[in-house]
Amino acid sequence: MFNTAAPLKQRLAQARSPLLGGFVFSTDPNICEVYAEAGFDFVVIDTEHGLNDVRTVHAHLRSCAATSISAVIRLGVANFPDVPRLLDGGAEAFMFPHLGLPGYGADAAISAMKYPPLGSRPTCTGVQSAGYGIIDFKNTTERANRDALAIGLVEDRECVETIDSVFDATGVDWIMPGPGDLASSYNVHGQLQAPVVENAVETVFTAARKRNVTTGMYINDPSEVVRWKGQDVRFFIYSLDYKVMGKALQGAIGNCRRHLQTHQTAEAK
Repeated sequence: MFNTAAPLKQRLAQARSPLLGGFVFSTDPNICEVYAEAGFDFVVIDTEHGLNDVRTVHAHLRSCAATSISAVIRLGVANFPDVPRLLDGGAEAFMFPHLGLPGYGADAAISAMKYPPLGSRPTCTGVQSAGYGIIDFKNTTERANRDALAIGLVEDRECVETIDSVFDATGVDWIMPGPGDLASSYNVHGQLQAPVVENAVETVFTAARKRNVTTGMYINDPSEVVRWKGQDVRFFIYSLDYKVMGKALQGAIGNCRRHLQTHQTAEAK
């Protein structure tokens, strides 16, 4: 099943306002449908911290295709070698954590996203992305090389300090600072707005602007979009499914208890 949603690169080029996505940690593919029905532009299927594997990711991709929402896969480092077969299974975009750390292999994985001469993606005409050998493979390769999207996560001091060379080595299309991991890297754990963290984020944004690399930001609350308005942030990732559900449930039970207490107080009078 092909996803009829416009590729994320095209969607961004046509958008008048930033795109909005959300992390999906759940292994239940119905969650992607919920995000689609809610109006999100894309989901980020997580294999770094979430318990998704290749099979559940493929189920998520099918769910996204059925509801025409774009899908990004955040890879754990152990999943980098899975890039070619996930592409064969219909994936279009990947997010690479801890971009620029030596030995992680993001540069090789990003190269594997495109067919030669642009990259090193292996060829198979009998897979889902190639129409199981029924469609013209030349069109498949042209579409794949055009639409493949690599998003880098800058989460480490080492990457910030060598950001220009990291851009040269990896060739990512989009970039997103990770303030939580950056805070830990700078030994100010949990202090996402510490000056050293904000300076690191600004360094990433400045380098990206020089190279016309699209920038994005993770947010925990919708009100945070205003804070990044002046940074030309083109996409936001709002929280993750479990946290959104947890806050909604916490708010619901709090409201229920307040209503019950108000009712009981009124009856007692």
